[in-house]
Order: sequence, then C-alpha cells, then structure tokens
Amino acid sequence: MSTSGSKAAKLYASIAVDYNAAKSNPFKKFVEENTFSSAIRPSPSCSNLDGQHVLDLGCGSGHYCRILKNEWNASIVHGVDVSEHMLAEARRNETHAPLGIQYMQQDLLSSRAAANIAATFFPTNKNDAFSTTKQQGDNDDYLYDLVTAEYLFPYAANREELDQLCLNAASLIKPGGRFVSIVSICSDSIMSAGLDGGGGVLESHDLGWAATWENSCGDNEPPHDGMLVELTLFGEGRSSRASFPNYLWTKDSIDAALKATGFGQVEWKQMEIANDAPDFVRRAVADVEKTPVGVFVARRL
Repeated sequence: MSTSGSKAAKLYASIAVDYNAAKSNPFKKFVEENTFSSAIRPSPSCSNLDGQHVLDLGCGSGHYCRILKNEWNASIVHGVDVSEHMLAEARRNETHAPLGIQYMQQDLLSSRAAANIAATFFPTNKNDAFSTTKQQGDNDDYLYDLVTAEYLFPYAANREELDQLCLNAASLIKPGGRFVSIVSICSDSIMSAGLDGGGGVLESHDLGWAATWENSCGDNEPPHDGMLVELTLFGEGRSSRASFPNYLWTKDSIDAALKATGFGQVEWKQMEIANDAPDFVRRAVADVEKTPVGVFVARRL
C-alpha cells in the first residue's frame, strides 16, 4: 500500500524544476516568507538564531534551510525530505554555495522517522536508545531548539497521519523548544467557496495561486476538514507553475493533533505583507486574508 509519503516522493520527482520556478510566486515571496521570518524570531529583542540547532522537515530543495543558515545564522541546520529528487537539488545548491547544511531522505510519516533522523545526524550517540515513548529530556542529545516545516501537514491523508507528523516533530524538539510551520488549511474561505454542482475553486490572480477540488462522493458534499484539493502556485508573470495535492485540515484539528503529541501553547500568526512588496501585492489585502495558508508556532512541553 502506498503511503502519502511515497506518493509525495513520486510527485516531487516530476515537478522539482517547476517547484523552484514557483519560488518567485508573489504570495510566497512577499507574504509567506515574511510571516515565517516573524514567526521564527526567538524574541522581539533577538534577530538571529545564533547558537541554535534547527531541523527543517519536508525541506524540499533546501530553500528555507538556506534562509535559516544564511540569514538567521543558525549554528546547525539539518534538512529532511521524502524526495531524493528534491534533495539532489538541495545538495547541488549546497555544493555550489556551501553553508554547512546536511540533508537526509526520510518518509516523515514513518513511526521510525525521529529515530532514523537522530541516528543519521547524531551518529556518535546511542541512537538505539532513542524512543518516542521516553520522557522528554531523556533524549536531549538528539534534540533541536527549533524545528520548522513548510507544507508538511497537507500530506497527511487522515488524522492518524497528522498525529504521526506531529509526534515525529515533538520527539525531536527540546523541552521549551519551538515548532514553526507553514501549512495550507481548511479555512473559512475554502468552506464558503464550494460550487452548486460540487467541487470548488478559490484563487487570487494577483498573488498567483489557485485551489481547486472536485466532489468525489457524487453528491453535493460541502468542503470539509481533511478534504483533498489541488493547490497551484504560479511563478512571476505566470510563466511557470507547480501543482500539489494538499489535504486541508482546520486550525482546530491541527491544534488538537499538536496538543495530543506533546505541545502546549499554539499560536497562529497573522499573515504579514513585507514592507518591500510591490504595490500590487500591498493592495491585495483581501486576497491575503482569503489565502488558505497559515503559520503557527507551537511550544514543546
């Protein structure tokens, strides 16, 4: 049986080049990255991650890994992804402009993911003793100050997979450490965008994205928690695009999964337009508000 992780690996094998082109997408460039930067800031008075060990789950081609190291000065950055094709691009970027970032391939839906990550990046420790069932603090030699993830949760096809992703993240974060993630969500805008004949479309021409879905049940079932959509990102000038299947979960479902797996406070950040955004983006406030994407910060207990 194919897992969502193996399906994701096959998907990224065919879209790696277009995915890089979509990095010029106006929403990602001027809203998503700006909000993410605000979320990873350790405190209002601290503008870097100096001394911190950071793990990026679902790192893709290493875009955010390089931001974490190059712009935020994290001491150690490790990246993990299910797709060897995306990791090949990440490693090419590292070879071309070395920052000391290490990468590994791993299906993050596996119950062994956290142990495998510890064994790969911390080989001198007693990795056979690593266990997600131990009391937090017993595994401190393997743990990170900050774990990040970009569009990882939308590959959870059911609540069990959503819980597993949260558990794997929690198992690798120090007590009091943070989990910062960008996720596409089942938002109010999605819930109200269904078509009378089934399915639906939600899009922003200015910000360069579209979410489309079909009614798979043959009736007029409305949009719902855990629904499957196709999310398309357009590059600058719509000259390129990349489409991804996304399972959309509500903020309430994500909060519940996080709190059930070892996280306490969960804060959803307001999406912020960058000061240097072009006028057409700054005028698109309503489109930013309807974009089914959120950024959260969860604190490990």
